[in-house]
Amino acid sequence: MHQVRSARRSGREDEDMVSIAGELVDGTITNHLVNWMSPFKERITVVTGEKGVLVADTLNADLAFHANADAAINLWESIASFRGVSEGEVVRYSLQRKEPLAGEHEAFRDAVLGTGTNIVTMREGLYTVRAVEAALESAREASVVDIG
Repeated sequence: MHQVRSARRSGREDEDMVSIAGELVDGTITNHLVNWMSPFKERITVVTGEKGVLVADTLNADLAFHANADAAINLWESIASFRGVSEGEVVRYSLQRKEPLAGEHEAFRDAVLGTGTNIVTMREGLYTVRAVEAALESAREASVVDIG
């Protein structure tokens, strides 16, 4: 089931918070929370897979992989089912930290010069706008909206 909820609490015309839960065509489950109400910035993306979790903090330019442990659980089966997986190794990746606005200016410069390789196409931009419009419609109508 796909669910979108939104809230307007600060008196602004636009939403202060949007929560989206959904499923992609390939069965991937997604969850998004966009929050303009809190007094702090958080830009975290978590990708969970069978072998572990990749955590990207784009505000602080941190990237880490938390592996699932391979150790066997020697507990009663009924208790083990509540435990989930254990954390294995954590690998932190070294990323070049760049001031975000400087990065945006450099990307714009490169696009103008025709040397940019990280450019969003018009089609990708259109898909993004369609997804946002569908999310807002879903929240407004309290129903599933198929982007198709």
